[in-house]
This record gives sequence, C-alpha cells and structure tokens, in this order.
Amino acid sequence: MNNLDEVSSRMLQEVCDNIKTAIEQGRTDIIKSVLEACEVDDIDSSLRKENVLNNPLLEDGTFLYMATKMNQGDVVRMLLSCGADPGVQNARGLNAIDVATSEQMRLIYVEELLRATANSEVGRVCQLIAAGISINSWDSEDSRNTPLHWAACYGNKDIVTCLIDRGADVNAMNSCGATALHDAVLRGDRDIVEELMQSGANPLIQSLKGKFGGKTPLDLAAQKPELLVLVRTFTSFSPSVNGHQDIGVSSHQLQHGITVTTGGGSGGGGRVRSVSVESFSNGVRGDMLNHRDGSTVSVHGHGFQSERKPSTRSLNTILFSSQASSLDLSPRIDQAIENLVRTHISTPVRPLVINNSLHLLWPQPQRMVELEGPPFVPQKELRISIIQSPVLIHRILDVWDICQPALLTLGFDVKIGDIQPSCGKWTESQVECIVSEDLFPSKDSYQIHINSTRVRIAAGSLPSLHYSLCTFIQLLRLSGGEPGSSVLVPVLIQDHPTIRHRAVLLDISPRGRVPSPDFLFQMVSLWSSLKVSHLHLYTQLLPSSEWQLPFTRSEMVTIDRYCQDRFIDLVPVLDVESHVSYEDLTDMWPTFQEILASFPNLRYVHIGPKLCSLLVRPEEGDEGDGVSSDGSGQCVGLQELWHHLALPPDITVMLCGNGIQQHGTLALPSNILLVQYGFQADYDFLEWTRDFHQQGAMTCLCPGTASWNSLAGCPEASICNIYRAVQAVGELESLGVIVAHWSGSYHLTPHPFGWPGFVVGSGLSWNPDTHWDYLHNSLSDLLNSHIFLDSENVVGRVIIELGYAETYALRSCRGQDQGDLSDLPAQDGSTLYKLLTDPDNVNLENLSLDIFGRVTKHIKRCQNNLFRAKLRCLFGEMVIQELQLAADLMLTACRIGRTLIGVGTNPNSNMGLAVINLGVCNLPPTFRTDIANKLLAHIEQYKGTWLQRHLPAGLQSSLLVLTSALHRFVPDEPQVT
Repeated sequence: MNNLDEVSSRMLQEVCDNIKTAIEQGRTDIIKSVLEACEVDDIDSSLRKENVLNNPLLEDGTFLYMATKMNQGDVVRMLLSCGADPGVQNARGLNAIDVATSEQMRLIYVEELLRATANSEVGRVCQLIAAGISINSWDSEDSRNTPLHWAACYGNKDIVTCLIDRGADVNAMNSCGATALHDAVLRGDRDIVEELMQSGANPLIQSLKGKFGGKTPLDLAAQKPELLVLVRTFTSFSPSVNGHQDIGVSSHQLQHGITVTTGGGSGGGGRVRSVSVESFSNGVRGDMLNHRDGSTVSVHGHGFQSERKPSTRSLNTILFSSQASSLDLSPRIDQAIENLVRTHISTPVRPLVINNSLHLLWPQPQRMVELEGPPFVPQKELRISIIQSPVLIHRILDVWDICQPALLTLGFDVKIGDIQPSCGKWTESQVECIVSEDLFPSKDSYQIHINSTRVRIAAGSLPSLHYSLCTFIQLLRLSGGEPGSSVLVPVLIQDHPTIRHRAVLLDISPRGRVPSPDFLFQMVSLWSSLKVSHLHLYTQLLPSSEWQLPFTRSEMVTIDRYCQDRFIDLVPVLDVESHVSYEDLTDMWPTFQEILASFPNLRYVHIGPKLCSLLVRPEEGDEGDGVSSDGSGQCVGLQELWHHLALPPDITVMLCGNGIQQHGTLALPSNILLVQYGFQADYDFLEWTRDFHQQGAMTCLCPGTASWNSLAGCPEASICNIYRAVQAVGELESLGVIVAHWSGSYHLTPHPFGWPGFVVGSGLSWNPDTHWDYLHNSLSDLLNSHIFLDSENVVGRVIIELGYAETYALRSCRGQDQGDLSDLPAQDGSTLYKLLTDPDNVNLENLSLDIFGRVTKHIKRCQNNLFRAKLRCLFGEMVIQELQLAADLMLTACRIGRTLIGVGTNPNSNMGLAVINLGVCNLPPTFRTDIANKLLAHIEQYKGTWLQRHLPAGLQSSLLVLTSALHRFVPDEPQVT
C-alpha cells in the first residue's frame, strides 16, 4: 500500500511539473493533453482532473492562480473551459481573481461568466460570482451588456433568478440605454419577463438608440398581447415627495411610457421622474375621486390630465388595484373584503376632495368642501386674533402653546395679534379663533374656514380646539411645510368625533418593552395629533408590597400632566401575573390602591383579563355561575373590588368581558363597562358582544395592533381586526375602541410595527365612514406623512411590506391560502419568529427553498429602500436602526429555514413527508458557527437599539431568547479521548 501511495505521489508531481512548465511557455495544447490523460476511469483519485485543477498543488496555489498571475490569457481561458474554480484560495487567502490585475485578464473572467450565463449553468455562475467576479460587469466598453442582459437573451428563468438573487441590477442599462427587460420582451419569454418584473424591473425606461431606440419594454410588449397584460399587471406608480400621491394614469398613457411631473407642494416647482415599479405601490393609484353621481373629475396642475371610471360603492363590488407587491407577498385584499362582506359591513363613499393637501388629512374630517378663489399664503409669523367667549382667554392660549412646537418645526411662529370682543370686528391677523359650545350641536365639534385672506377656526370646547389645531398643522405640513412654500387651498372643514372613547392600550409591564419617558412623551404627542382621547397603561403585578410600575411616582404625575395638556386621559389597567391566585389578592389590595393613587385624574379603572377571572369566580356552594349564594345576582368579587379599592361612585370600572361570558348572566352594577378583547383578523365582535347589550350592559371593544409574537407584525390582521371592531361599535352603540399593543413573548417586536394599527384605529374611531380602499391604499402615505415625517415616503411602506413578508411565510407554513384571514396573527408566534426562537419545532412540510428565496428577496429590497429614507421625526435614526435589525433577524430566520429544509428533504417524499425537521443539531457545523456569529452580532445591536428608547428592566428577559438561540447553534465541542 505504501508503494502505491509513493507511485501516485510521484505521478502527481510529474503532472504538476508538466503543467507548470506548459503554463510558463503558454502551451495550452500540452496542458489540455495532460488533463485529458487524467480523465481515464482507472486512474488514482489524486490524479483525477478535478483534483488537479482545483487543489492548490503549487506553492502559490492552483494552476489557474499561476496562469493568471503570469498574464497567460490563453492558458487561463483553457483552464476555465476545463472547469477550473477561480475561487480556490492559497495559503495567504488569495484566489486567482485577486491577481487578475490587467483589464485583459479581467475580461477573460467576465467572458467565462457570460458564457456560463448564456448556457444557464447556474452552479458555475454561482461559483464565479462567489470567487469575486462582479455580477454587474460589462461584456465590453462599447456595448456594456451585463450578465443579466445575456441571461434575458439566451438563458432560462433559473439563471435570471440566480443573478437577481445575487444582486444583479434589474434596471442596468447598456450603452444604448436598453435594459434586460427590453431583451426579455423582444425574446417573448413570459417566465423571464415575469421574473424581472417581480424583481422591480422598470417597463417605462426608454432606450436611447440601437434596435430599441426610442422604445420602452411596454412599447415592445404592445405587439405581444400576452406580455402586454403581464407588463401592465406589474406596472405601479410610487408616491411622490412630501406625502403627495401621483395622479391616476390612463391606459393610453401607460402604453406610451409617460413620465409624470409631480409637485413638491403647491408652491414649489415640479420635478419630472419616470414612473417606476421599484416603488412599493400595490397597483396604479391616484387621487382621482368620483362624485356621488358617478361623474369623474379631472385633476390639473401636475403636468397632464387624467380620467378614471366611476367605481361601485358597495363593499362587495369595489375593485381594488390589489396586485401583489413585487414578490406577491401582499395580502389578497379582495378576499379580505369578501370576508368582511359576510359580516354585513357596508362601506361609505369616498370624501369629495381632489386636492392632495386635503387627501391625506388624518383622521379624515366628517365634511370637507373645496371653495372657489385664490389660496391662502401663511406668513412666517402667524398672528392670532382671539374672539372673547365664555372660555377663558388664557385657557385658549394654553392650547395654542401646546401646539406651538409643531408649528415652530414647520417654521411658523405664533403671535397673539389682538383680543376681539364677542361680536367680532375686522382685524389684520391671519388666523381668527373662537371657542364656544353655543356655536355647535356638540361641544366636541370644530370648523376651519380658509379663504384667500385668513383662516377662521371655531371650536365648541378646548379639546375640539386642540383637534382643530391638529388638523390645521396637518394642512400646513401637507401643503408644503414651511413659510413661503405652504399654500392652503380655500376649504370649509366641519368635523367632530363619531366615537367618544378613542383609546390606545400600551403594555408597560415592568419586564416588557417599556418606552423611556422621553419616548413615551413622543408617542403621546403623536397619538394626540391623531386625536386619541384615552391612553390605557397596562401592567401585570406580583404579590409584593414594593412599587411595581416601571415609572416612578413623580414620573407618573408628569406623564399624566403631559397627557392632560394634550386632552388624553390616562386609564390604569390593573392585572396580575398568570401564577397569582385568588388568595394572593388579600395582600395585593394595598398595592392596587398605591398604583391608583398615582393617576391624579382618575375616571376609569380597567381590570385586566387575569385579575377579572379571579374576581368573577364561582363561590363555594354555588352551581358555577359566579354569583353569590344569596340569590342577589351580584358578583362577590366585584363587591370586594369596590370595598378594598375604596372607589368613589363616579369611577367607571372596565371589566374584561371575555371571561364573564363563561359564567352566564350576571347582574352587574350600572357603572360597570365590559371590554371585549379580540385580536384575530376575523374576530366577530358583533357576535360576541350582542348578548351583553341585550342584557343592558355597555361595552367597549378592544382590537389590537397585531404586532407581537413576531418580528415585523401582521398589518393585514390589524387593519381587518380594527375595522371590524369600529363597525361593531357603530351598530351596537358601544362606548368606543381600545387598540391594544402588547409586548408579547420575549418582546422582540419593536414599536414602529405597532403604528399601522395605531393610525388605523385612531382614524376609524374618529370617522368610521372612512373608505376601506382609501385606507388600504393610503396607509403607508399616512404613516410617512404623520408619524415618521419621511420626505422620501419609504419607511411606512417598508413597515407594511416587512409585515406582509412575515405573514406570507406564516401562511405558507400552514398551507393556508394567501387570502385566508383565519388565525391571524398567530397566537403562538409567526413562522419566522419561531425559526429564530425555537427552530427545532417548526413544521417544514409546506415550506420550500423557493418560498424562503422569495421572502428573502423581498426583505432585502425593503432594507435597500431604507437607505433612501429621510426622517424628520424625533428618534428618526433609531427607527431606521430598529427596522434594519428586524429585517436582519428575519433574514437570519430565513437562512435557518432554508438550511433545515436542505438537510431534511426526503428523497422518497411519496413515502411520507417531503420535508422533515431534523433539528439544529443536524445542521452542518460551519453553518451553525456562521449563524452563531450572526446571532452574536444581532444581540449586540439589539442591546443598543433597546437602550436608546426603552427602559432596561425588560432587556434581560428579552435577550434570553436570543442568547438561548445562540447557544443552540454553537457546534458541540469534540469529545476528548
């Protein structure tokens, strides 16, 4: 055996010497002959061609490395054609491409990449790209065709997907200005056209010269009906800057590859840009709104005119431009609507406005009338004239003072011009203000009248004055946002809230994701600008005499004052940890009293689900109906609640209605209000609450943001859930809506993903007549305009699209139809969430590499778009960091899922499951090390982002799940023998 090894070694040395000499002399014929001799069947494995080509047998490395370093171009071509891998590294970590210093040598490697691309050799292309060849290289300076151009001309769909997944620029233009989509449409391959369009290829890029000169891919598709339908399907129009949307584009204009002129505000100059499907828009959108009589309106001032056909008004016949996002991850909104129709929910008409600055007001005012005449141009110094009324002048000025920081941010300085007598008089002040409930049918109403000379603001009360100023500030921001460029169109706005209790519930349990006081103040300011009326602070308590709120007593007073100044009432939500028993309550009553005392303006006391289940309980000797044995029908636990908390009679107690239902009929006191919790997209509030109303009880409905137990939330579920709750409030005449935002298990979901629910809840509870398709199509614009102040209109769409990606993965894992709303959000956590926190117990049966590939591509596109964001809100940089981290965690979860599928694929799938989860322990050690390093980086970044805006108390319990995952992926150490 030793003799055989020695012979093989001598033969290998001889082969190496021969090839080395041939390389030095540029003799490709000799090299080819030697390699052919290594292809015989009975040769030793060490002498086989693959081993000779792709092992660093020389001191410097491989033969390809040597030939490249010596600039032997013909030899390099020959070795590449024989399958030499340029990515093999030498002892110093260098490969052949690292020493390809000349332009001639670089082009040889690019030629090999183009050859493999044209032949659809996916493995070879991946190998070459991994070695370091740029995926966007040109074939020559004259033509500048990239590998994607070649793939569109000659390759198949798999090679196109391969290039795109590895970063190929889908809109790269060659020297003639043509893109890969031009070549694909000309070729007529539907699959390749669809793949390019799904990945963001722009069908409206016009070639400059050559065979496509003056034409766009859409023009080329006009001669191919099947492709024309496909290209139109994926063509969408992105929102322009400053929160304005593009006007709807006619099919005639689509066929001719128009550009759209968008205004940067009514006073600013327009800018021309090509309409691109790189935006996140879901279909053709616009501000063309129909009159009630079915006629259309033409919109001017944006460079062209457009018309759209009237749409049907009933919910079951509304046609949405609900094309999925570029990877078909967006929900099927039409199916969601059908689901709503089955609950007999009707949909109102749209507001009759056509001006962009009015279109994005939120909440939508009850009535807006656009007036004739020139616009109003506000000056830098806004002089206010206040008309005397029964309300004290100083109270009115206090409301203006609260809104002053927002006006200063826009560049406007508020000055008091004069005080007018109650009869009023002529004044030179630009803004006129009066507060009197005698002017309105309800004191919560307000009116804003704008003409060319002044703004008249009238309100029925101080809260409604605050609401009117919130609308006024939005008008200024949406119309340009700074003195000199803001131009307010003449309009009459008459407004009031439809629902009285418009609330947010925030989980501030000490070991949860609790915002710091400064961050909480910012959130309160945003909720106030959206006209939220109540903030419920939820906390879970332990049997302890220590102070258990995350904020100190003095901080609670400050928070309450801050909320009161913005007309938001604080409501304590008392609850207990899951392991607390009824016997523990005896020692907890003083703790409850201490917490209630920290809420200076107490009007409501909200009892959480667990504590409510302890208070509403069957007594010994009863038949399990939860009432006292004396037949009074009064719940004994509630009597104890009043007794031990010493609640005054004017306090309204809110009880969780979900737990009370199981005990049958209860005779509740008149100042008890039942809160019905329901967080699933298809939760039927009407069904579960109707019995309470038939018994004479009053209710308040509690949907949720659906952004917990996940990495990026579930905006689709939140929108449907809140919409159902609001409609049920209207039918049942309930008190209101409380949009709940829980920390969830391990508190991994950052707060930005809760804002779609907050925005939807605040808008619909103010004006339930808001149109469903307006809400769906405008939600990202509302987030950008009012929450994140993103002038590039990116962040709002990224938040929604990341949520759609996570929901898509969840439905795919379940084998669930993409329009199915059942069990959303997942109560036990989303698929990506579980792949990160408990990967061994994820069912992989319905998942595939393709699904994870599409989700990964979508997430990366979202990440790339975040670099364009320009946030002007407080903590803007931190928002971007949180979103980037969430996307990174999602990508890591996708990598874990892909690898688990690869390891667990069953070759005999007809005999059982196609994919079996073999667990993390069976993954390759190199992969586990890579993921462990990734998680280590995530953990450090997670700590940093948490501590910037949240209290540190909940960080350790949140990190526990990530550190556990880290330890799970660290490869086992080898046993020492």
